[in-house]
Amino acid sequence: MFWLGQLMGLMALIILIISFQTNEKNRLLRLQIFSSIFFALQYLFLGAPIGCLINLTTIIRNILFSKSKNIACSVIIILIMVIISIIFYTDLVSILPSIAVILYTIALWQDSLKITRIVEVISCLLFIVYSISVYAIVGLIATIIELIFVLIAIYRFDIKGNKKALKKKFIKQY
Repeated sequence: MFWLGQLMGLMALIILIISFQTNEKNRLLRLQIFSSIFFALQYLFLGAPIGCLINLTTIIRNILFSKSKNIACSVIIILIMVIISIIFYTDLVSILPSIAVILYTIALWQDSLKITRIVEVISCLLFIVYSISVYAIVGLIATIIELIFVLIAIYRFDIKGNKKALKKKFIKQY
């Protein structure tokens, strides 16, 4: 089961990398649905129930958010994640996936992909610690690579793109 879990993590990683190289929120959410399926399977095969259940919850969240952003749906999803964390709590590290995904759920509710990407950095750092604790080797590698790709996307869309927009605005004024 260990190696099957690692394979599922690799599949999730490939899809996730593709998702962060889009600048369109609905496409990002659709790709992350498929990525979450493989991450849930990874944690299931590694015997990490919170990681599995949180990823299954993110599938529901992403389906709902791809249709519309509804504060009630966000609150329900967050409550489900809190309940999962309470039921399966073993130590502080065991709830890190819940914290990461709750933060990311709040970020997805925002209109700004810049906020989504910044919060994803925080979520990655929390998942790195969790993956180490449950021996999700490919999950750890995936999260580190995900972190790198999110940082690249932040540079491409938020830093570099922002510089171009400011330059255009400056030229237009003068």
